[in-house]
Amino acid sequence: MRKFLFAVLIAFLIVSSAQAAEIRVLKLGILSKLNSTEDEFAAAWKRTFAPNNENLKVIVRFYESLTAMQMALSAGEIHQMVLPEASANYLLSQTPEYEATLTLRSKGAYGLAFGFQADRQDLRDKFNAALSEMRENWRLAALEGRYLTAAGNTDTEPVKFDKFDGAKTLRVAVTGDLPPIDFMAADGTPAGFNTAVLAEIGKTLGMNVELIGVESGARTAALASGRVDAVFWYEVNTAAKIQADVPDGVILSEPYYEWNNFIHIKKAQRSSSSSSGWDVNRSIWDLFWPR
Repeated sequence: MRKFLFAVLIAFLIVSSAQAAEIRVLKLGILSKLNSTEDEFAAAWKRTFAPNNENLKVIVRFYESLTAMQMALSAGEIHQMVLPEASANYLLSQTPEYEATLTLRSKGAYGLAFGFQADRQDLRDKFNAALSEMRENWRLAALEGRYLTAAGNTDTEPVKFDKFDGAKTLRVAVTGDLPPIDFMAADGTPAGFNTAVLAEIGKTLGMNVELIGVESGARTAALASGRVDAVFWYEVNTAAKIQADVPDGVILSEPYYEWNNFIHIKKAQRSSSSSSGWDVNRSIWDLFWPR
């Protein structure tokens, strides 16, 4: 009997050792970055969140839109999507087939800003002045509460823009594909937090606002061509020395919303024996290996 138990123990140790040496791959979907490659971003993610896990290989795939990234998740091209907390919570509330794997807190704050051509500092300063006024009168905080932090986090009601006769028209590019931050319905109706902020900026500056839909990767081209005057810019790390998403020739407004948490989303497990949540005491191996 002792020999049998000893043999079982040896076999268990051999299997465990083989499993421990196995290289496991985690494929992550991220909205495209304009000043970084997929390999650079994967290395930065691994260095930040799993520096000591030699058995974990991270592969990052960039996507031009959230819709494209969701299709990739459904097709099994990626294991998880990485999204800012507000957008992740929105998708989780609207899509039963999704579940959160874990929340990662970044070392520096990330934020939303508006981008301009480098020679449009005058327009950038006007945006900053309008955003400052919105902070002082608490209008910006009210919009954050309504669209991003309220229970349910699902406000996609159309946003109305004031019209000013004889005033200049401000053309702003938006992705319309990051609810509830940036949202545009299938019929082109603008909604969401970012749209509401733009409506308030237009009112503050006394300018008409025209929204133009673009994909994430086309933001720089929209500015450079003169097609738009400003662009909604997503995910700016206010503490980073190098901006992964801000190319040369683009200047940004002050961030008007900031967050630290990113949530990983995967397809929900259907098995009744599957875990209902993630134990924070699990190893990085268990947290990231798709099951």
